[in-house]
Amino acid sequence: LATAVLAAYNPTCSNNVVTYWGQNSWGGAHLDDPDHWEKPLASYCDDSTFDVINISFLTNFNLSGLPVLNHAFHCETTYNYTNTLHCPDIGKDIKKCQANGKKVVLSLGGGNIYTYGLGSSADGQAFADTIWNMFLGGTHKYRPYDDAVLDGIDLDIESGEHTGYPAFINQLRSHFSGASKEYIISAAPQCVYPDANLGSTLSSAWIDNNYVQFYNNPCNLANMDNKWNFDYTSWDKLAKSNANPNSKVYVGLPAGSGAAGNGYLDLGTLKNGLNQLYTSYQSTFGGIMLWDASWYTNNQEYVKGLSDWVKS
Repeated sequence: LATAVLAAYNPTCSNNVVTYWGQNSWGGAHLDDPDHWEKPLASYCDDSTFDVINISFLTNFNLSGLPVLNHAFHCETTYNYTNTLHCPDIGKDIKKCQANGKKVVLSLGGGNIYTYGLGSSADGQAFADTIWNMFLGGTHKYRPYDDAVLDGIDLDIESGEHTGYPAFINQLRSHFSGASKEYIISAAPQCVYPDANLGSTLSSAWIDNNYVQFYNNPCNLANMDNKWNFDYTSWDKLAKSNANPNSKVYVGLPAGSGAAGNGYLDLGTLKNGLNQLYTSYQSTFGGIMLWDASWYTNNQEYVKGLSDWVKS
């Protein structure tokens, strides 16, 4: 899907591969087989399979206090007298991944019944300051990953109040403008257009990458030939209308047969579908997103084969 193989994420290219790490979705269905659970973060940065890794999830915004993270079994230690995780080993792995050319981003939200939402512009601005100071280029007493500086923020918003997200993004970008590194702002909407929770944000705020979840919905790639179910054109138009002239659409896919309720396809069918989309929407096609990293260990031939093909 690209003319050259790149060793690192390039926001203008169409061959990037993104995954989510931190929820161990394979392990959730195989509690009796911990040897095959999701590996430490750095394990997914040793080869060229992934370009961006979204750490999932910040699940409770706790606007009156400190935000709360959930990283499955990977980190369970909190700062004293708080519910905020302190994960120095993940911090070290973030730096290792970045040294290998990977971008590591914090994902907010998630699909379970979590406590998050931004109901006003004031909430969005204040929360952006908190995120900047605790996870990005600012300073804070409680930094979950110590001095590791993440490469951006991803919005996997599937519930809660959502009117404050444009202000949240705008405030983050005000911090980014004076920073020494480039940051990513991404979102992971459902493929039903417009997304019920992120629609207004995606149409009004700066977005680098749209990781559209073409699974768990009738609008998955298995229904590409059904115009009543599958709609990619609307996402293409959305990216083209974004204030960011390089805003991209990524095809979000399950990385294994049990990673989603539907949308998992054999490699031959999937490659054919992706090639059609790339050919038709080259200017906005950014690559693929895979849910999630735990399936790389347990479905490696498929995931690696797909990644290698996208980068070829």
